[in-house]
Amino acid sequence: MRSLFKISFFILIFSILTLSCNTDNDRPYAEKGVLNLTDYQLHEKVIPLDGEWEFYWNKLISPQDFKEHKIKPEYVMLPAIWNDLAKKDSLIKAQGFATYRLQIYNQSEDSVFGIKISKAYVAYKLWVNGKLIAQAGNVSFDKDSVVPSREYNSRYFVVDTNKLEFVLQVSNFNQRKGGIQSSILFGTEKQVSKQERKFFGISLFLLGLLLIVAINHFILFYLRKDVKSSLFFSLFIFSIALNIIFSEHYNISALIFPDLSWNLVLKFDYISDYLSLYLFLGYISSLYKEESNKKINKAILLFILVMIIFILSTKPIIFTYTSIFFYFSAAIILLYILLILAKAILSQKEAAKHALLGTFVLLFTLVNDGLNNSLLIHTFDTLTAGLIIFIIIQSYLISLRLSRAYQYSLQLSDELNYFNENLEQIVKDRTLQIEQAKEELEVQSESLKVANDEIVKINQILEGQSVELKKKNKALTDSINYAKRLQQAILPDKKVFEQNFDDYFIFFQPKDIVSGDFYWYSDVDTSWDFDESNKIKIVIAADCTGHGVPGAFMTLLGHNFLHLIVNIQEVIDPEQILYKLDQLVVETLKQNEDGSMKDGMDIAVLTIDEEKETVAFSGAGNPLFYIRDNELHEIKGVNFGIGGVLRKAKKFEPHKIPYQKGDIFYIFSDGFADQIGGPEGRKYYKKKFKEFLLEIHKKPMNEQRFLIEKEFEEWKGAKKQIDDILVMGFRF
Repeated sequence: MRSLFKISFFILIFSILTLSCNTDNDRPYAEKGVLNLTDYQLHEKVIPLDGEWEFYWNKLISPQDFKEHKIKPEYVMLPAIWNDLAKKDSLIKAQGFATYRLQIYNQSEDSVFGIKISKAYVAYKLWVNGKLIAQAGNVSFDKDSVVPSREYNSRYFVVDTNKLEFVLQVSNFNQRKGGIQSSILFGTEKQVSKQERKFFGISLFLLGLLLIVAINHFILFYLRKDVKSSLFFSLFIFSIALNIIFSEHYNISALIFPDLSWNLVLKFDYISDYLSLYLFLGYISSLYKEESNKKINKAILLFILVMIIFILSTKPIIFTYTSIFFYFSAAIILLYILLILAKAILSQKEAAKHALLGTFVLLFTLVNDGLNNSLLIHTFDTLTAGLIIFIIIQSYLISLRLSRAYQYSLQLSDELNYFNENLEQIVKDRTLQIEQAKEELEVQSESLKVANDEIVKINQILEGQSVELKKKNKALTDSINYAKRLQQAILPDKKVFEQNFDDYFIFFQPKDIVSGDFYWYSDVDTSWDFDESNKIKIVIAADCTGHGVPGAFMTLLGHNFLHLIVNIQEVIDPEQILYKLDQLVVETLKQNEDGSMKDGMDIAVLTIDEEKETVAFSGAGNPLFYIRDNELHEIKGVNFGIGGVLRKAKKFEPHKIPYQKGDIFYIFSDGFADQIGGPEGRKYYKKKFKEFLLEIHKKPMNEQRFLIEKEFEEWKGAKKQIDDILVMGFRF
């Protein structure tokens, strides 16, 4: 970690110096096409000819023309590309031709000077005091006659006066950018040649360093083909070297491939950018495979291949417009790389912080040089230092991994030597251990035999008990099935309901073999005249405490008590039926003695007087729903059931409802609303039950029964039924 902090500190100081460094504030600038150097010492260093130059758009003017004609100039700042000038002057375009002119007043006479023009797009001619001293490509106002060139060598000339006139013609019909993007450098022959030698020396040193590192890591991969990171790092460094060779900033391709066409050099320049981007991603992904995404990597590779094919198959005037698109896609890919490194750091992967630091250094230098070359900031080129730092960090990272792999192999080798040297003793020790283990196994085997005999005896006993349990279970099941037949026998027959109701349904579905829910029907003639009949119909839906066998016992009590109250005592008022029923349950189950037994039932009692066209209702725990004119009404029962002892006297509330033709009345137990099911595994609830009844109420009653059963099964799904279900409906 100490080395990491040292490198970080160095980068911090390096960044501060770079960002705070501007070009000399005391250097001269041209004004209105004139640069005064009489007070400036040219022999000390090279100066850029920046400032206001005379500018003649869409005109190719020779020095002789300036002597013969007085031409009114415009003024533009150099360096500047025409794309930027077009934002201020709509007449200027990226493609076209123009003439620049600058006059310099110099204190020195009879001196040899030098000048260097770089990044002049895409062809130029330069005259000094009427003499042509530099030409790159062919300048013309005809786009078919323009020959582009990247020849940016320095030119030297002798002057015998203290006034210099520079006339520069530039034409571009071949790519996105036109004009002069880099400063034109001017100075004495000594200073210009010195700076050029220094620049090319650094460029060749950097190129040589990159090639050595790339070859070295390729050899490492050849020796250890399982270490893919060495291969990707080697190819990445090769791609950077390729970028430097074909980059117009270094212009090394003019030395290595002097006969290579401008078109191919530009294509290789653009292609090397895309290759470097993908190979850098491949290198980081090979280091941290778990943190990268194979699908994203393949998509990026496909995108890179498409762009390379596009560059190869189109002309520079087309593919150079993709540079902005490259910066945008590069930003996205670099963010993805930083995300991979951040995940690796969070996962505490080996040397992830080193990789992130090296990436930040490289990104910083690339952004700095890109902004500087685009004239957005004024610093100096930092790519050389950034690449050296990046290579050192990444080489350290790969060497660290290889070193640890080597240390591990040494450890395995030492262990192997130890085994070889002590093989005889190891074999004796292992043989002794095996013999001891064999004796222990024999003892355990004997113990297992004894245990197995015991298990056999226990299994025989369990088999006998299983047979006995099956017999008892069958007897119990037979008894419960018999109880089911008895319970079904006391329930009202279907014919009774068909004779007394034109349109009705009963949905009755016990949870177990026998049910704790039951329904009941009877009718009582209340007329005193033997010649007339006024029959009161009584319908009851009851939900006894519990379900299964305990609930079934309560249904028998409920049935018998209702028979006594209604058929024998002829009690027909719903609330009175509930009073009587509650009294009988409490007395029979002796609930008055200690109050510990709270068994009973929730019940809804409905009496129908057809002569008066009224329905009377009283409920204990269960409500009544009725639908009239597409609106559902609820009459709640009291909030306590039948049975059990309360601190205050029970009061059952009577309700009378005149019914109309088409009214539908529903009484039911709570089993349907309490059923667990649905996608979220929750209760059906009474509110949803109301909505469902209102939705289907216009259907015939027998169809309603089918729809209610279907809704229940779909809601329940694969879950178990948790309670008995009873729903009764009557249409008047």
